[in-house]
Amino acid sequence: MSKHKILVIGKRGGILQWYENLLAIQKPHSPYQIQGFALNHNNSQERFLKKILPNKDRYTANLLKKKIQQFQPDLILIADLFYFNDYLLQVFSEYSGKIAHWIGDFFDHRLLKSKDIIDLYCFTDSSFLDDAANLGLTQTTYLPLAYNPDIFFNETTEKNDRLLFVGAWSPDRQQLLEQIPLPMSIYGKGWDKLNKPNSTIYPQNISLEKVAELYRQHHYVLNVINKSNIRQGMNMRCFEAPACGCILVSEYVKDLEFAFDVQKEIICFTDPSELQRKLNETIINPLEAMNKVQQHHTYKNRLETIIDTLL
Repeated sequence: MSKHKILVIGKRGGILQWYENLLAIQKPHSPYQIQGFALNHNNSQERFLKKILPNKDRYTANLLKKKIQQFQPDLILIADLFYFNDYLLQVFSEYSGKIAHWIGDFFDHRLLKSKDIIDLYCFTDSSFLDDAANLGLTQTTYLPLAYNPDIFFNETTEKNDRLLFVGAWSPDRQQLLEQIPLPMSIYGKGWDKLNKPNSTIYPQNISLEKVAELYRQHHYVLNVINKSNIRQGMNMRCFEAPACGCILVSEYVKDLEFAFDVQKEIICFTDPSELQRKLNETIINPLEAMNKVQQHHTYKNRLETIIDTLL
């Protein structure tokens, strides 16, 4: 039986590393053959040429067309939100296979430009399905984010009981963290603006590998929802932290209930002042959420869902 050929289209070097996480599904004995095409650049030559060429959009579209002709994928999976220019739309319209577009951000009517060429729109926030329906899109499904088990995994190491937060500073996040009556360890660019007693602050960006290492060293990982691009959806941290054997401590959003038993497997809160009581009184076995994400919430799981739907 021949392997399904999957072409992943995304952005190289993004903060979430969504593109790289999808490419990491490819393993020596994988039932898929996965290749990637990054719309920003695929190598240093492309990066240089896009700075000097008069029409980089046309150049990118020609490269994509050549990639599709050479690889001949059964499925194109576009990861993240893109409003496609006319050159890319033309390339996609000439492709005869299936196309899935996996979207993790708010969108508007510009998405309609691709409705005749996309076979399945996948949304990471279940409320986006209503937004899509209001635009007139029908070929939609809910598909939450996931985690990369090559980076996020558990180790039998002694864990710290301090509440850990890793993420970039924002005014909303600072306001919430100031209301949490607990000492914390906080990592991320911009947090030198925060003055929080008894807390340790490291105000710089860290690598994804370092994030995973910190998760493995802590019992409790705080998840703060970024309301600029999520309404009721889960971010990657919702899966990455449990995969490292942590207890996820998350602001409540409705979609958490699609993945977890929010009473027994994670700690949810709506008021940060109640966190100290919840951490003291809630008894959770982190292995339950860890086993669940390992079995159901990897990027391979998500790709299998799309393949089962379209191929």
